Amino acid sequence: MKKRWLALCLATVMAASLTACGSSKTSTPDTTGAQTTAAGSETKAGDGTKAEEAPAGAVEQVVTIPMFSDPDTLDPGRSDDEQKNAIVLEIQETLIRLMDGKVTPGGAESWETSDDGLVWTFKLRDNQYSDGTAVTAQDYVNSIRRIFDPEVNCHNAGIFYCIKGGEDFNTGKGSKEDVAAKAVDDKTLEITLTEPLPYFLQLMTFANVTPVPESKTQGEKNSSYGATADELSSSGPFYASEWVRGSKIVLKKNPNYWDAANVKLETVNMVLAQDENTREQMFNQGQLDILRKVRSEYADTLKAKIDGGEVQLLEGPQPRYSYICFNNEDPNGIFTNEKIRMAFSIALDRESLVKNVMKKDQAAYGMIPYGLSIGEELFRDIYPEPMKDFLAQDPKALLEEGLKELGKEGEQITVTFLQKNSDNDTKVQAEYYQNQWQTKLGVIVKIDTASDNSSFNNQVSKGLYQVCQTGWGADYNDPMTFMQCYMTGDGNNPAFFSDAKYDELVEACKTESDMKVRGEKFAEAEKIITVEHCGLAPITFTYDKNVAKSSVKGFYINGAGGPAIELKSAYVE
Repeated sequence: MKKRWLALCLATVMAASLTACGSSKTSTPDTTGAQTTAAGSETKAGDGTKAEEAPAGAVEQVVTIPMFSDPDTLDPGRSDDEQKNAIVLEIQETLIRLMDGKVTPGGAESWETSDDGLVWTFKLRDNQYSDGTAVTAQDYVNSIRRIFDPEVNCHNAGIFYCIKGGEDFNTGKGSKEDVAAKAVDDKTLEITLTEPLPYFLQLMTFANVTPVPESKTQGEKNSSYGATADELSSSGPFYASEWVRGSKIVLKKNPNYWDAANVKLETVNMVLAQDENTREQMFNQGQLDILRKVRSEYADTLKAKIDGGEVQLLEGPQPRYSYICFNNEDPNGIFTNEKIRMAFSIALDRESLVKNVMKKDQAAYGMIPYGLSIGEELFRDIYPEPMKDFLAQDPKALLEEGLKELGKEGEQITVTFLQKNSDNDTKVQAEYYQNQWQTKLGVIVKIDTASDNSSFNNQVSKGLYQVCQTGWGADYNDPMTFMQCYMTGDGNNPAFFSDAKYDELVEACKTESDMKVRGEKFAEAEKIITVEHCGLAPITFTYDKNVAKSSVKGFYINGAGGPAIELKSAYVE
């Protein structure tokens, strides 16, 4: 067996190096994208954005941060968006934890892999839930089985098909007992893969792979677990002490957490503030301590406070992107035509959107964002965005060709854009798309608004839409986190895109250990989905500006993987 021990993980941190399972001893790879320090200097992929360190004082250890959406559940098995992940990863302990952008031991204090890279064995540390009961290997087994449980309907199930027996259970061809995750004893977890993966260890940082006691999910409780704070078993630095739907979630320090001695915060207030203007006003009034994803013009209003040391500014690229999602199986038939999809993609002026409407982020001409690594290098430093030449075509001519292919030549078509919520920022962007398409294509665009983000996600996942805007953020630091989603039949494929060549290229990258070969295949697949067949239309890459009170120290703004704001090491000075 080839072993990766605690001392090695803590003492030696290399740049993001993805080697095949079962290879020679190396340090655990970093799994975050390129970020910037508070001073604004860019750092290599793998360096987190961290607030200044200093010893904690005697002041009240309480911070308040906003929730951008209202979660419908805190069940780790159903954690499928950024907001849920941000909460679950504060209150639960993954086997591997990202700290300062680096993979470190979490619920597992050490791990080893077999020579063929198929069997991974994790030695668990002594950890307890907030109620004092011990976390066991069987609890992790239960959470892994639930990823594939059709009743749970985990949208990330396909990502974990690498675990033997998982796909069969998920597709009704096997049982949960066939899933190759087993508790050798209370402190030893063994996972068997179908094939060696270069990035498997990074999958163990997912919120879905956090412990859930079987007693909490037996019978009818399996489908309702996570609906209230009281029923949650919290294994992480914090636990949810209060959850008021549509208002707030209050986290308290978990006194039984294995590393509780190094957790300084006593309370984290997470208040629902979906509107950007509201969040800015709250920060101005001192009601928020950390605010992510602020607009450039808002950051400019804080310049005097930033220069004076009252406010910290942390900024840099984040491996996330937003895109126009076409229903490639559009029940109305319009977006089943790739030329029409191309026309709608080309018609959008991305630079104007970023500069005049969103006033943040950067225009995207590809699917894999900046700040994401391929081996030891940044992907976008090697492979250019594929769409720029594509955008030189005439969108109106493409639309007319597509309509002719559909037997609708000369018709003025009407399409419906599904807006994810009624927030002002969402509304303004939707109206921008509507104006662009109506002006440049001569189509009629109706806007339909989902009641909330959860309803939007459910509607889109079921294909009950024509066109919408959505996005994806990296769960780990490898292009696979973006590319696997759009393989045929994947649970995270809201576009219902399907292409045999795309599938072949991405599938090959799962086991390919040569980073140059992997990069070339990913680049070819990216061109297929964004240009050649235009299954979706990338719009923006995320470039975050984050602000925080100068009194808040020791927190990290994570890139690929981990909670959006890592608060385990945070404190108030």
